[in-house]
Amino acid sequence: MVENLILKWGNYNTAKEDRIKISMMTSVYGLLLNLLLVLFKIILFFTTSSVSILADAINNLVDSLSSIITLFGAKLSTMPPDKEHPYGHGRIEYISALLVSAFIFVTGFQFIKVSVDRIINPVVIKFDFLTVVIMVISVLVKLYMSFFYDKIAGKIDSMPIKAQSKDSLADVFVTSVVIVSILFYQFTKIHIDGYVGVLVSLFILYSGYELISETFSELIGEVSNELTTEIENKIMGYENILGVHDMLVVNFGPSRKYITLDVEIPYNMTLIEAHNLIDTIEMDLKKEYDIDVSIHIDPVGLYSDSEKEIVSVMKDIINEDPKLLSFHDISIFDDIVRVDVVVDDKLMHKNISVQSVKDEISKKIKERLNKNSIITIDRSFD
Repeated sequence: MVENLILKWGNYNTAKEDRIKISMMTSVYGLLLNLLLVLFKIILFFTTSSVSILADAINNLVDSLSSIITLFGAKLSTMPPDKEHPYGHGRIEYISALLVSAFIFVTGFQFIKVSVDRIINPVVIKFDFLTVVIMVISVLVKLYMSFFYDKIAGKIDSMPIKAQSKDSLADVFVTSVVIVSILFYQFTKIHIDGYVGVLVSLFILYSGYELISETFSELIGEVSNELTTEIENKIMGYENILGVHDMLVVNFGPSRKYITLDVEIPYNMTLIEAHNLIDTIEMDLKKEYDIDVSIHIDPVGLYSDSEKEIVSVMKDIINEDPKLLSFHDISIFDDIVRVDVVVDDKLMHKNISVQSVKDEISKKIKERLNKNSIITIDRSFD
């Protein structure tokens, strides 16, 4: 299979794995297949005068452009970090996906216009058996491409290639509808070509919407709950780790992720012991997940009398309010209580602001301890 050959050439799952090489070779292969389909369908359009076939051909041409953009995006994303971009250029992959979606939207709107004109002014569709055969072959090729892209995308975590997999699967349905319209006219002499063209255009637009939605989700910081939960469980498996909180994942591209988090350790560990433990965890996570991790230490277990009093009060406050899940990082500075409180985001109604939650907790602390406080809210989305 071609995908296995490409993965082998890119040294997949080895120490020399070249994700960008795999992505670029995948794009080149997809480009060749799409251009071949465009050529066949353009020839069929001049033979049959079917606007739905032309719409399908242009859709494949857009797919070709998306392969080209993905190709250049993959190459540009490998540029090393510089002064202006200290975290590298990995997000260029997402920008390339946005460019592809722009092409898709323009194409979709243009062909809605053409298809509506064909509804108003129908044209006789010429039919021959070879046309249908080639269109069926096109369906099979696109089905193959969808599985091909999906396998590669799953292996190297490439959003643009994953989007092309979805687009190819949509093309399978679109081209099938075109075949139906040709056969329908042949046997009934009823013109549905323009209507099918509109349907094809709507699928093109929907494909663009899905792509742009996924891309923006990545750009604004989509976080995999499965990943964060897995990492938290792994960290909790180390000796002397008492708790994990305040985990923040920042994405600078598919292969460039950073995580910051706090871990709780026993207060009586020496500085060297704590340092060695954190170094081990960070190196292990880097090796297993290829993620850069920065860990902050919170020593726990030894409270002064005043801190013990605060802990007791905070436990009561948490138990009284179902939207409050837990608290951590208690400290007293200049007679001001500082504490982080975790809230359940699912119970945060629209009329409840983070500030109002802070004010409510501060008010209770003031009433029960006669102390001012600084509250930090951490939101749990589990």
